[in-house]
Amino acid sequence: MVTTRLASPSDAPVIHDLIQLDVPSGELLPRSVEFVSLRAHEFVVAESHGRVVGCAHLDEYAPSLAELRSLAVAPEAQGRGVGVALVAAIEQLAARRGFATLFAVSNSAAFFAKRGYEERDVPELNRERSEVSRWKTVHAKQIGAGSATS
Repeated sequence: MVTTRLASPSDAPVIHDLIQLDVPSGELLPRSVEFVSLRAHEFVVAESHGRVVGCAHLDEYAPSLAELRSLAVAPEAQGRGVGVALVAAIEQLAARRGFATLFAVSNSAAFFAKRGYEERDVPELNRERSEVSRWKTVHAKQIGAGSATS
């Protein structure tokens, strides 16, 4: 069984370690323990049997737009719905915080498409993307009540 909850600063070391697993491949950007600790209220963690096995970060991009970042699942927990639970938890958190649109930059088109995300071109984002994420696709989903498709 997997549960999700808002992270606390004490979760920062394990969140850092989870993210670091996907940094060498270029899938995720590195995050320091200090970065995570200061922004713990923006992270959600997934737990299984009392152990943190996944994380995701909700980062405000603009007043009505947020990014789902740093989605990471421990290798031994992959394929068990942890990523799905984390995405759902981030969507709920984003909606509670008033964001109309949530987006992710990823090579996992099928994963995000199954969750209602559509590929979207965001010119402003293209200018800001790092060399690591330049060739990934932007996947966006309307999550807020009364939100309009852009």
